[in-house]
Amino acid sequence: FRAHQMKLFVSYSRRDGIVTTELLRSLEIYLRCFCKPFIHCLAERGSKWEQIHVISSLVTSHAILIVKSPATSSSEWVRLEIGIAAFLRIPVLELDSHDLVILHEAEHSHSPEPPSNSRSLPFPLLAAR
Repeated sequence: FRAHQMKLFVSYSRRDGIVTTELLRSLEIYLRCFCKPFIHCLAERGSKWEQIHVISSLVTSHAILIVKSPATSSSEWVRLEIGIAAFLRIPVLELDSHDLVILHEAEHSHSPEPPSNSRSLPFPLLAAR
């Protein structure tokens, strides 16, 4: 399959305030270059079957990206998503929430220089598939 057809489910928790909707928007913009991401808080709302839509997006994904923050380990939804991925043998990738902050800062910087604390993000691996 082509990189843009790859479906990536993004799992996260916003309960600790580290991962925010704004940061997830930046991640979505970045990921669209490599794949078709599903980020629940950015998806269309209004369906009474919303949770079924989330699970459907999860089980039809080619990989899952866990945005790790202190709240992910205590999130029942994140644990469920990881469990479903393990059961279905869907590959699980991890991204530290601090790298998400770096990505957001780089995206909103007007400087051609990367942020001083910048590290390479792992997503070019996704594009190579």
